[in-house]
Amino acid sequence: MKQVLIIGASGGVGAALAAAYEGRGDAVTRLSRSVDGFDITDERSVDQHLTALNGPFDVVLVATGALEIDGAAPEKTIKSISQKAMLDQFALNAVGPALVLRHAGDLLRRDAPCVFSVFSARVGSIGDNRIGGWISYRSAKAAVNQIVHTAAIELARSHKSSICVALHPGTV
Repeated sequence: MKQVLIIGASGGVGAALAAAYEGRGDAVTRLSRSVDGFDITDERSVDQHLTALNGPFDVVLVATGALEIDGAAPEKTIKSISQKAMLDQFALNAVGPALVLRHAGDLLRRDAPCVFSVFSARVGSIGDNRIGGWISYRSAKAAVNQIVHTAAIELARSHKSSICVALHPGTV
């Protein structure tokens, strides 16, 4: 039986993953804004919730993120950039997962293989952008890819059997 932590467990993908793990007999700890008041964009909320958990976990999944925030649709052109929309994208899709990753060393097992995964998006690929648009969302996802990459390097020093990865769940 694995110990699994799913952040964003009330969303469609997070809830489905939680149900799948539970269906396999794994113990799932769920955190979400709507059920637990876990706000991934608020440093105090992240620290308070994550330090209160009983770990370690075999799997930590950060299944949060949004393409539209507060009605701000993805930009079709760079001329449409809004400071607020861009900052909101970074807060939710990059800074939030970084705040959770700050706790990875305490959340994950040191004595066995473990996985820390953050949902990203293929559109965060710099090399795979051939049509432009969606500047704020793309940039935030590119940032979270770099955050996860850097965290993986650091985590490997203390958690030799860990995997730290950004995942593209597909269009949801």
